[in-house]
Amino acid sequence: MRILHVDTERGWRGGEQQLLYLVKGLKGKGFEQAVACRAGDELERRCRELGIKVIPLKGNQSSDCLRVAAVGKEFDVIHAHAAKAHTISALSKRFHRKPVVYTRRVDYVPRKNPVTRLKYRLTDRVVAISEPVKEVLERELPFLKGKVTVIPSSVDVKELDENVNPKKVKEIKRELGGKPLIGTLAALTEQKDIPNLINAAEIVLTEVPSAKFVVFGEGKLRRELERLIEKKGLKEKFLLYGFVKEVQNYTKALDLFVLPSRNEGLGSSLLIAMALKVPVVATETGGTVEAVKDGETGILVPPENPGALAEGILKLVEDENLRNRLTENAFSLILNKFSVSAMVDSYVELYREVKGG
Repeated sequence: MRILHVDTERGWRGGEQQLLYLVKGLKGKGFEQAVACRAGDELERRCRELGIKVIPLKGNQSSDCLRVAAVGKEFDVIHAHAAKAHTISALSKRFHRKPVVYTRRVDYVPRKNPVTRLKYRLTDRVVAISEPVKEVLERELPFLKGKVTVIPSSVDVKELDENVNPKKVKEIKRELGGKPLIGTLAALTEQKDIPNLINAAEIVLTEVPSAKFVVFGEGKLRRELERLIEKKGLKEKFLLYGFVKEVQNYTKALDLFVLPSRNEGLGSSLLIAMALKVPVVATETGGTVEAVKDGETGILVPPENPGALAEGILKLVEDENLRNRLTENAFSLILNKFSVSAMVDSYVELYREVKGG
């Protein structure tokens, strides 16, 4: 079977990591595949390193739609991995005439316009990465009932563990300082709600002045966030570090991982932290609740509530026994529910269904 993956996103985020996990797993099972993605971007580079065929896209919706329409004819299934990729994959179906699968990773309400409804109607199967994502889709677009399958995001625990460099982790800890070092891996977007973490940090630092906060990630809100940090007098205590490639080392350097999102399909960075046995505090939103069980695998707090977020952080900072118990439980959950092999097998079954055997 031949699979064409389409991802038009710029940069490297959780969705791109999940795509790479899938591509590697399918390659091991002998699938023929190619990845259509932005020319010169990180996803293209990593695919080429794996020996995966790449079809360069320009980031222009019209030209990219024509490109997928032409090359899609050579494949059995077209799998879109992001919203714009979904648009060009579905709208070009008239020409490539292949089944279209779309993986949706966010839990917010789809736009209500004719194009959105059309592209979902043209899609043969939608994959939701969590039950809350599925519920939103079926509630807002009732015609999707029976067409949405839940396949959770995954973590390659073995690969993560093998790629952790203890020396590098120590260097990062030494560079950043902070006792404890508290942070997150997240794009600087509205969805991730970094102001929530900044406001919580202000509260935490009054109780634990030796702490330091860091965000590994980049995005369009950097200047706005820098102004907020400066306004609160936290320049020495809250760092916007920027994009990092070795996520396993930077995550492992944290004493506490925080996901402060407004909404979340199922955060890949959260799963990575849990797999690396870093204790987590997260907002109770979307698919997060499928990984973080309050008081069992982490601490859950209401979204957009800096006071509650600070309270959750302080609870873990102050209780070593609780941290140890939560991280062991979280690690077991990752092994049992969020393995890459299970995710790949689920997609293989799905591809066979939409292709008709």
